[in-house]
Amino acid sequence: MSSAPPSRATSSAQDASVIAQYEGWARVYDLVWHRYMQKTLPVLQRAAGIAPDERVLDLACGTGELERRVADATPGAEVVGVDLADGMVDRARQKLRGAPNIRFATADVHHLPFDNRTFDAVVCANTFHYFTRPHVVLQEAGRVLRPGGRLVILDWCRDLWTCRVMDAVLHRVDPAYAGCYTVGEMAAMLQAASFTVHRRFRYRFDLIWGMMVFDARPSPTETSPLS
Repeated sequence: MSSAPPSRATSSAQDASVIAQYEGWARVYDLVWHRYMQKTLPVLQRAAGIAPDERVLDLACGTGELERRVADATPGAEVVGVDLADGMVDRARQKLRGAPNIRFATADVHHLPFDNRTFDAVVCANTFHYFTRPHVVLQEAGRVLRPGGRLVILDWCRDLWTCRVMDAVLHRVDPAYAGCYTVGEMAAMLQAASFTVHRRFRYRFDLIWGMMVFDARPSPTETSPLS
C-alpha cells in the first residue's frame, strides 16, 4: 500500500531564481530552443522506451514538448509533467489540450506531490543542472517509482571541454544555475541515492553541446515491501 509523501523542510525547495527565469522563458522557449529539443528529446524517448500501458512522470517538464512527442508516438501511455514555473505549466496545458492521457501540475521536484510507487518511469530532460539539491530530487524519484521502474536522465556532460567552459561561465553569470556533472559524478550521485546504473552513454551535437544519458533502476533494497 502506498503512503503519502513525507514532509520536507523548506531548505529542500528549488532556488527561487530558477522559477523567475523560467517564468520569463515560457512564451518563447519553444521557438528559441526548437533545434536543441529536436536533438535531445528523441534521444530521451528512445532511452526511456515508454510503453502504451505505462505511467510516466516528467520532472521539470517545461512547455510539455516531451509530452507532445510521447502523445504522438505512444498515445496509450499516461504522462504527468511537473514544473515549478506556472507559465511553463500553462503553456504545456495549452499545447496538450485534448490529450486524454497527459496532465500537468505545478510542483517542486524536490518535494513531489505523489504517493510512493506511483510511476513506471521517471524522466528528466535538460534540467538536472538547475536542481538546487540533486540528491533530494533523486531520492524523490526513487520514492515514486514502482518496483522494476526506471529513472532516465538526459543532461549536459562536463566531461566535454565545451561544457566545462559553459559550466564555468554560467556559474559566474546565471544565479539560477547549479552546475552540470561528469559521467562519473552522475553515476556516484545515483549510487548514493540507491540506484543501479543500467545503461549510460554520451553524445554531442552542434560542436557545443555535450550530452549524457543515464538509465538507472532502484536498487533491490528500495523495492522491498513497505511497512
